[in-house]
Amino acid sequence: MLKIFINLSSKLYNLAFFMYVIAFKGGYMSSIKDVAREAQVSIATVSRVFNNPAVVSNQTKTRVYSAAEKLGYTPNFSAKTMRKSIVGTIIVMIPDISNTFFIDIVRGAQDYAETRGYNILMGRFDIHHFDLQKYIKLVKSKAADGIVMAIGHNRHFAPVAEAKGIPIVTIEEEFMGNPYIYVDNFEAISEIVEYLISKKRSQIGFLGFKSERERLLAFKNAITKNNLKYDEELIKKGDEFGEAVYASAREYVEAILKIGKIPDAVVCASDVLAAGVIKWLIKNGLRVPQDVAVTGFDNIEVAELVQPGITTVEQPREIMGREAARLLINKIEGHEVAKKIAFQTRIVVRESA
Repeated sequence: MLKIFINLSSKLYNLAFFMYVIAFKGGYMSSIKDVAREAQVSIATVSRVFNNPAVVSNQTKTRVYSAAEKLGYTPNFSAKTMRKSIVGTIIVMIPDISNTFFIDIVRGAQDYAETRGYNILMGRFDIHHFDLQKYIKLVKSKAADGIVMAIGHNRHFAPVAEAKGIPIVTIEEEFMGNPYIYVDNFEAISEIVEYLISKKRSQIGFLGFKSERERLLAFKNAITKNNLKYDEELIKKGDEFGEAVYASAREYVEAILKIGKIPDAVVCASDVLAAGVIKWLIKNGLRVPQDVAVTGFDNIEVAELVQPGITTVEQPREIMGREAARLLINKIEGHEVAKKIAFQTRIVVRESA
């Protein structure tokens, strides 16, 4: 069943925003020069941010986007590139509307799409019964121009014949040869394991999701490369949606307590898993990080809210959403786009490890 939850903007909103800018700026429309001055960068840098952001650092892009929003600046993309059939709406599909990771991607896509005069429709899809048909019909009936799909890592879906020729951009995994953006999960997990080893942790467990392949492979590689024991009894893969995530964390802690093998560190494939592990370790009298260090992945809000705060791998979620929207809109308008773009992660150190 097609579920469209949010029409994040509308033509009336765009008109109202335009009138607001005119009213409060005395009829003066901000230029690329104004944005460059506000962001304290060159005009060429502002141009690169909007036309080829993959070559610009995340910090610089954030400054430029903030300046553009503050000044009400909209890039002047040449009208001759626009096809008359473009309706100015893109669909952003995510698998879980309760997961902050995916909502941040939608937010980033919305922020960029609005600078190009596009609206956003957000839809949810079921990873177990993958069905694009309703979304494809929206595009073919010209209710929308294209689709951004936040697939999630290590998920691969069979090609859909009806989707051929439809503008599609995916996040984390490739689909039907369409452009996609991703982070290097192998490198990210390798780095967090190396970090734990630098903190004198030597018996390290792993808690991931049933779809895990690359992250678990990276974990095993980093462990064996450092001459540590890869202990299957300290490895678990659970469910990744809703209450099942917390159940997976509880079951992991119960399992290691039952066999009497308490690792001195646990690498978790998400911040929600890490928060659950921390909760159940503490409930069972163990100290974090003194007895067991715990790390997460994503750097969503929960990583800061729990005590102790979670040391985690940060993915640039909103920037990934912006880039996906840029690629899709450029594809819709007939521009050449890159086939794949990689984003860097970084370790955010807090109290849990």
